[in-house]
Amino acid sequence: MKMSNATWYLRFTIASVLVGASLGFAAEPAFKVFGTTVTMDQVATEKQGEFFEMDRKKFDIVEGMAQSQFMQKFWEKKATDGKVSVEEARRTYMSKIVKISDKEIKEMTEKHKDNPQFAKFSKDEQQKQVRDYLTDRSTRTVEVDIVRQGMKSGDLVINYPQPKEPIFSLTLSDTDHTRFGPGSDDIKTMGCDRKTCPITVVEYSEFQCPYCSKAMPAVKRVLTEYRGKISWTTRDFPLSFHDRARPAAAAAHCAGDQGKFWHLYTSIFDNQNELKDEDLKKYALKAVPDKAKWEECFKNSAAKNAVIDANIESGMKVGVTGTPAFFINGRRLSGALPYEEFKRIIDEEMGRGKKS
Repeated sequence: MKMSNATWYLRFTIASVLVGASLGFAAEPAFKVFGTTVTMDQVATEKQGEFFEMDRKKFDIVEGMAQSQFMQKFWEKKATDGKVSVEEARRTYMSKIVKISDKEIKEMTEKHKDNPQFAKFSKDEQQKQVRDYLTDRSTRTVEVDIVRQGMKSGDLVINYPQPKEPIFSLTLSDTDHTRFGPGSDDIKTMGCDRKTCPITVVEYSEFQCPYCSKAMPAVKRVLTEYRGKISWTTRDFPLSFHDRARPAAAAAHCAGDQGKFWHLYTSIFDNQNELKDEDLKKYALKAVPDKAKWEECFKNSAAKNAVIDANIESGMKVGVTGTPAFFINGRRLSGALPYEEFKRIIDEEMGRGKKS
């Protein structure tokens, strides 16, 4: 049932107050339109994802500066205690902790031996590069531990508040494509539906994104391990510098009209470097039962572009700036993450009990 303007405004105002309060805003005016005041908490409600990103960037700047100055003072203190230079104090400290074994070097060298850029170096140069990389990585780990211990002891205190990421509300629509398992045919409910599954994931993705492709093994594992407890929806977020991402999305939506969205989704990701119109047509015609219907849809894809634009807009509202971005029960994760990171959040959500 469609809400009246008065009812909508009342609900929006209540939500604005709650979100605005959580972001530290009073009901201060932001701007006026034809005499009607829009407050900062209303702006924060509409753009909560973008506000969070700005607050997180400010915190990251403060945190980075704090850690840098702490490490500088830490090494200066070590230098004073040892009556040596700062660089010598750091080198001596690290040499006692950072130990790179021949076994580690051999394993890393073997792992990258087929990389064309790596293979062109001599064996000695390969081992030097691997040793330098492992040393640098271990050194950073030691410095992270030093900072952690400094915060634990109180020698480093960051007073600037770390922003708390909001739980985003994402309402699914009839144009969203959802699956309940790892297979292309897993579009029927498996023990729960989009409203009752304890875990609901909304992914913002695009077909030319290499990181989206890298995330797929972890995604398939999640859908396998949590089958019957999870619904997974993907939304388009084509980036401006990927010129074939939008046509590929339109092709997939046209296949979705015949229940074959995930079939084409898989084919497109399997052939990420071949996404010309004739390529998309080839993949689609292998998947859909009514070939003429798909061709007509793809030829006149204005309606699908409207869906894609709506998906982009919905992503921007919750702060999506790149792909892939995942929302697990409204909790955002970004990037080509390993299975373990998904599992951590999902298990936390499962522990909270069934969603209300």
